Amino acid sequence: MAGAAQDGQTVDAQKRRVREEVKAALRALSTEQMAAESDAIAARLLASRAFADAPHAVIYVHCAKLREVDTTAVLQAAMDGHKRLYVPRVLDSDANMHFLHLDGWQALEAVPPFGIREPRPTYQDGSPRQDVLLVDEPLELVVMPGLAFDRTGRRLGRGGGYYDKFIEAARAHAEARGWAPPLLVALAFGAQMVGEVPVQPHDVGVDAIITADEVIACSPSGQAVLSSGGGAGSSGMDGSGSSGSGASAT
Repeated sequence: MAGAAQDGQTVDAQKRRVREEVKAALRALSTEQMAAESDAIAARLLASRAFADAPHAVIYVHCAKLREVDTTAVLQAAMDGHKRLYVPRVLDSDANMHFLHLDGWQALEAVPPFGIREPRPTYQDGSPRQDVLLVDEPLELVVMPGLAFDRTGRRLGRGGGYYDKFIEAARAHAEARGWAPPLLVALAFGAQMVGEVPVQPHDVGVDAIITADEVIACSPSGQAVLSSGGGAGSSGMDGSGSSGSGASAT
């Protein structure tokens, strides 16, 4: 047990170091560079089969203060394409986050402390906004943020565990109904790509990562769905044919 605890402490320390390094790299990006990369990333996602073939999608609403890849164009395209779109609303500090139906920009409100735009819990008529895990419909695509990624699909968040908890629930929801699990796609600036992300068993990896320069397929489903839509800039999986320890641990 002591060895396991020590290993956990070591990984925690490695995560802190990677977070500090990537946050510094993000702070060094100019507004113009982030906008240019965001535009290129959005174009790659919108041209992919993953996006085209998903009538239901979870897509995050970016936070400028956190220097996340801008998802404005992706959200607008999803609404214009009449996808059933769900976006995150944080419930508490215990990693509980719901994904509620977004029926228009007017449904979003800025929430402190970062000013992240989240959906109001009710529609304009006062009825509860639909929760993606409470509707009897499959979820094909999850577009998610993160702080750091590596080419095997390992993902490092900001330490809250919100997406890890949601993905576990979404996979269980799909399995109980005989549906395929959602494809997990992360959007990342080049500054967020690192050599290796330290992970623990509860950390969820992704199927594909989209940067301004390429689509990186990190799992068989990421390879099959995204590589065909990513053009010449797409890259394959690692030699093992899996998405690395982060994805396989989930």
